[in-house]
Amino acid sequence: MSRIKLVEKEGCDEEAEALFNRMEAMGFSLLNVFKLWANNLKGATGFLHIAEALYLDASLSARYRELAYLRASQVNNCHY
Repeated sequence: MSRIKLVEKEGCDEEAEALFNRMEAMGFSLLNVFKLWANNLKGATGFLHIAEALYLDASLSARYRELAYLRASQVNNCHY
């Protein structure tokens, strides 16, 4: 159970709903961490700008992006 209230898409204000819609349009599921960030719309919007720059304005091909993900996971001992 979360100690900080999660912002749900149903019943939230227009700004938060617009943010959730943009996240969903990018292919993100509305994870609890996004619902948590919606408590601070300025921070959540900042995250979304970074995500859009990385995912939508990518200058690398899909093949090289995947290689970068795999290598970063390997270097950090993460299970991809």
